[in-house]
Amino acid sequence: MSGPPRPDSPLTDPHLTDPLDVSLLGDHPPQLEPDPWQGWLAARRRQTLHLPDYRPAAVLVALTREADPRVLLTVRSSELPTHQGQIAFPGGSLEAGESVIAGAVREAWEEVGLDPAAVTVLGEMDDVYTPAGFHVTPVLARVPAQPRLKLSGEVAQLLLPSLSELRALTPTREHRQMPDGQPVILYRYPWQGHDIWGMTARVLHDLLTDGPL
Repeated sequence: MSGPPRPDSPLTDPHLTDPLDVSLLGDHPPQLEPDPWQGWLAARRRQTLHLPDYRPAAVLVALTREADPRVLLTVRSSELPTHQGQIAFPGGSLEAGESVIAGAVREAWEEVGLDPAAVTVLGEMDDVYTPAGFHVTPVLARVPAQPRLKLSGEVAQLLLPSLSELRALTPTREHRQMPDGQPVILYRYPWQGHDIWGMTARVLHDLLTDGPL
């Protein structure tokens, strides 16, 4: 599949930059409000997993820039070889030499047409794993309130529940063991007829219970 578009930026290409723009930017730097989710990540100690026999993968946990953010989820196509019909974040296996951030952004572009230029990466969340043998790093990011998306054949449906809607749900719990023998609780969130469970629900639970309101 072809890579994402990489438009030139007039602020980074010296041949396209107007000297007046440089002067104005130097005298009046833009004042941006700090993102509470970025502060949340910075205050946490990220939990990593050592699973050398698992395949490295990454998912993009994309929150819209709204007072009540929505989270980008997909319903996987029934035509896929694994996890058919399950609800997931855009993501997949890493390519050789690829970072988790690059992999998560690339997969979101390939699966739902999310322009990499519209993605502001905030950082990495706690590692998770799947029973199918994937060692997954969730990458937290911000996207526009109304992102332009185009579904690929891997995706049957797009879901955009708000965090307040998900927080109002009562998840069910199931006790399991991690590959290293440590106990772990798995969650299921029933949302508008959809069953959000597994690795996706674990990552969501972290956002909903520990993230900023």
